[in-house]
Parts: sequence; structure tokens; C-alpha cells
Amino acid sequence: MNMKTILKTFILAAFVVTFSSCEDVVQVKLDEGSKIYVIDAFVNDLAAPQTIRVLTSDSYFSNREAPPVPNASVVLRDMTDNKQYTFTYTSNGNYVYTPAATETMAVVNHQYQLEVGVDGVVYTSITTQKRAAKIDSIISLPADNGGFGPPAKDGIFSCYLIAKDKTDSNTDYYWVKTFRNDTLFNAPSDINLSIDGTNGPVSGVPVDSTDFTPPIVFLGFKPYKLFDRCKVEIHSISRDTYFFFVQAAAQINNGGLFATTPENVKTNIVTPNNAKTKAIGWFNMASVASQTKVVK
Repeated sequence: MNMKTILKTFILAAFVVTFSSCEDVVQVKLDEGSKIYVIDAFVNDLAAPQTIRVLTSDSYFSNREAPPVPNASVVLRDMTDNKQYTFTYTSNGNYVYTPAATETMAVVNHQYQLEVGVDGVVYTSITTQKRAAKIDSIISLPADNGGFGPPAKDGIFSCYLIAKDKTDSNTDYYWVKTFRNDTLFNAPSDINLSIDGTNGPVSGVPVDSTDFTPPIVFLGFKPYKLFDRCKVEIHSISRDTYFFFVQAAAQINNGGLFATTPENVKTNIVTPNNAKTKAIGWFNMASVASQTKVVK
């Protein structure tokens, strides 16, 4: 899913009636000109710069980018190991931390706290990093149309994910990202979520792990050409993050004849009681399994 679209959904949510956190329902009375902070904090264990975004809400109908907050302090605390990581402002609301080559800042089962300070007010969120799935391989096959419409063109391929989820008493939630030649498919319709590699919890299976199942494995139903690179990342997410995405996707795609009444998207960012400005957004720590295949 395009995170800019999700941020716009957050901003729209603030102009309705209420928004809810994982634990509490917070009543917010804002007119269209009221300011709120929007925090986008999806951190992972990839050996790459990690970015947390802090923006100020703009009118939902504005065509400009949401104004950045350049004067925030952004700190990620590993509460299990008592370590902290300070993110540095670059531009456009982006706060970046680049892990050292030998540094492990994201660890499975560690609890993390995000602290974003703006004008003396500290907004917080706590989450636990979940375990990764295991990718066996990606396979590419000549595309077909499943018996519908005209035949697929020669030289067009589909990619399929072969991955496994560990079966035990723990339910795992995943966000599967698909790339073509390093370009992420990020339209709202491209969001690909899974519970235990399927569409629901898997339990009582007499094996160590089970295969991911359709439609999760179809990698967005996107076409590839010969020698394209198909890349897949499976991000572990918390249960609350899974349902946040489900709700956000429903709101983004809500429209047409059968549209439902808009509802406010959840936030797990906590605003202090004495703060004059509210903050919304989401914080997740992810373990990532990744693999790339050249289509041939």
C-alpha cells in the first residue's frame, strides 16, 4: 500500500468525529483547519537506512504535500536491551537512522518504544517485533488468463511465491511486498496481507511449517517480461498492524454505489493528555524475509 495514501487517510480521519488507538477511544473535535501531527514509523531489520516520517496535517482536499515537521526529536528505544537509536532529520519530514554494518537494531521478540518530541511534547508508541517467515523460492511461469478473455501475450510471465510459515501456538501476521525491477507495487489494491501464510490462523498441524497458499502467493497478479527482476519482501507485522491495514484499505477503497459510512482509522501513537496538538499514525517493527528472481 502507498504510505502517502495511508497518511491522507489519517488526515481525513481526523476531520470526522473520533479516532481510536489500540487501547482507548479518544474524542477529537477538530475543524478542517486544526493541526495534527502524522507519524509514519515502519522500521525493519534490513541492512539499510531506516526512515520515520513526521508531518503536519494539511486539508484533505489540498493538492500539496503534507507540510513536514523539521524540528522534532525522534528516538527509537529497545526496551529489552536498554539501547536507543536517534534518528536525524534530512528533508521532507524524513528522519533517518543508518545502522552500522555489524549493528542489529531490530531483534525478534524485543519490545520497542518510539518517542517523537515536538515543542516539548513527547508522543509515544510501543510494539514488539515479530518473527519472519521463510522464503523457499520464487518461480516464474508463462502467464495465462485462467480461461478468461484473450490469450496472454508471448513473453509475459507471472511470478509465484513459495514460502513457509511456522506452525505452533503463535499466530503470525505478514505484509507481502512485491517489486518489479526494484519498483514497489504500491497502489491501494496491491496490499497483500496474510495470517499464517493463508487467510486465517493455522493451528494443530502435525508438521513444523506449512506452505503459503493462494491468493497470497500470486504476488499481486502482475505481469513480468523476460529478464525482469521479481523481488518479494515478507514483513512481519503485529496483529494490531494487520487490522490497521485492513481498515485503512477498506477506507481508501470505500466508494461507489455500495459505499459505507467513513470511519476513523486506528492509531497506536499516544498523545499526552496535556498536549494541545494531537498526533496520529502507526508504529511497527518488522522482521523481513526477502528474495529476488530474474524472470526467464
